[in-house]
Amino acid sequence: MISLSQYFENDFIVAPMGSFKQILTSPTCPVKFMNNSKNKKNKLKKEQYDVKESYNILDENFNLNSEIYSPNNIIHVKPQGIIIQDSYNNPFFPITPLPRVDTSKSNLPKIYQRYRELYTSYTTDYLPWHYCIELIDDRYTVFNTRPSNLKFPKSNNDINSHNLNLDDIGNSFFKNNTIDISNSIHILIIGDTSLDIYTKKIYKIIGRICISPFLRYFKLPNAVFQRVFPLNIGKKFTVNMLEKYIR
Repeated sequence: MISLSQYFENDFIVAPMGSFKQILTSPTCPVKFMNNSKNKKNKLKKEQYDVKESYNILDENFNLNSEIYSPNNIIHVKPQGIIIQDSYNNPFFPITPLPRVDTSKSNLPKIYQRYRELYTSYTTDYLPWHYCIELIDDRYTVFNTRPSNLKFPKSNNDINSHNLNLDDIGNSFFKNNTIDISNSIHILIIGDTSLDIYTKKIYKIIGRICISPFLRYFKLPNAVFQRVFPLNIGKKFTVNMLEKYIR
């Protein structure tokens, strides 16, 4: 497993649940990893943060049986790519009408509640996206909301692109059958990327924490539009800014 300690700084934190090879079945709270320069093995230090409001729902009655672990539901060998989407314009599971603008308060419980109301007929402890990014107070937080080796709940065969409200990138993506969405890592930006405002911090956290480790570990091409695909991402989010942080 790749150590992420070198990528974590004071302007963002991460809330882990899954990892490349292991599912953490008892998450407690967001954890910030800091690099210990005195330790040659780069062991990870943990620092606790009180953001219970944003994490209670995901932790309550945690049950791995909610989505069955079977050979058909697991990403085998390696993910085919990484797909970035936002919650409001989401091509697969749009979360509307709110939130459109990511405020300093946690919106993750609302996202979880609306997803269950709109799209699931059974209890699930996971969201369909492997990572969710939102602004809490003055820092971006990455929530690992789906085990990294658990497939996205839809595949290309389940999608009729003619019935989806897709941008040009999305139409080309499905027309060319570029990669299968079920065998991909999915990243969710909370809010509406055609309306919200983004600083370089969010590009840094997405690139260095959510994308780069996967590309390096599985030896995938490290460029946007080769294995990283933004679907229905608005113009307020500058996708090309990610290039700086995934190389």
